[in-house]
Amino acid sequence: MSGSATPQLTIRADTQETRRASRWLVAAADANRVPADATVRLDHCLDEALANVIAHGGPAARASPVALHFTVRRTRGACAADLTLLYDGVAFDPSRHEPRSRPANLEEASPGGLGLHMLRHFADALDYGRSDGRNRLTITVNWTEAT
Repeated sequence: MSGSATPQLTIRADTQETRRASRWLVAAADANRVPADATVRLDHCLDEALANVIAHGGPAARASPVALHFTVRRTRGACAADLTLLYDGVAFDPSRHEPRSRPANLEEASPGGLGLHMLRHFADALDYGRSDGRNRLTITVNWTEAT
């Protein structure tokens, strides 16, 4: 199994910082030879996770830094990229919540509410934990490389 140095970034929990986080993620993924489709999936998840922290994390989440960590694991062609967000605020374990039901048509649709659908669709795994008032969400995307 081979790994890489863990790229890290700390941002503020506000919408102005999401672009910087996305650029950082793309650069880290590129430096670690992550395929473009896996990077796009991670970037969608990052965007959605940060939007949820900002919108639903409460005042503590918006007042505290968000730490981002990125790691890549390779084992005989089986590869995984992990993106971890560490942040303060309201506890929210995405595996314990049911996403809103999808609307049957446009008349039933309302803005928002698709974040969990997006995270579950693009991520291969989500891992949540909470310690000392901080949330830890790890988003994993897998791919296969020729050996």
